[in-house]
Amino acid sequence: MEWKSLSTKKTIDLSSYLDEWMSKNPEDKIYIGCDSQNHNGTTTFATVIVLHQPNKGGHVLYNKMNVPRIQARYERLWKEIELSVETAHWIMENCGKTPDFIDIDLNPDPRHQSNTLLRSAVGLIEGMGLKARYKSASNWSISIADSICK
Repeated sequence: MEWKSLSTKKTIDLSSYLDEWMSKNPEDKIYIGCDSQNHNGTTTFATVIVLHQPNKGGHVLYNKMNVPRIQARYERLWKEIELSVETAHWIMENCGKTPDFIDIDLNPDPRHQSNTLLRSAVGLIEGMGLKARYKSASNWSISIADSICK
C-alpha cells in the first residue's frame, strides 16, 4: 500500500514515519478508519490513520485505492472494515503500537441497513484486542476518509 501524508500529499514509508512520529509524540492517540465511494465503474477506498494530539488536533496519513466497482453494499462495507483491521494489524506487527480505536462506518440503529454488520465487525475488532467506535461516537477518521475518497 502507498501511504501519504494529508498535509503534504507526499508518499511516506509508513513504518519509519510512525516510529519517528510516535517517539516525538508518545501521548498521541492512533485512530484508524476507512470509507468508500462508488464512481462510475470503480469503488474508491480511503483508509486513514489519524495521529491525534490531545488538545492540539491531529495529523493524518492515508491510503487511497481504486478497485472494480463493488455493487453489493454489504461487501463494500465489509471491505472497509477489513482494510481498517489490516492496517491496525500491520501497525501492531511492524511498529509495536496498538491503535486506540478503529472507527467503523456502521450505524447502531437497527433501522439502518449497515446495522446488520455491526456485531460481526465489533466482534472482529475486539477479538484482536482493539476498541471499535461507530456512528454514534466521534469518528474523525471516517469523516476524513469520506472526504478523501470523494
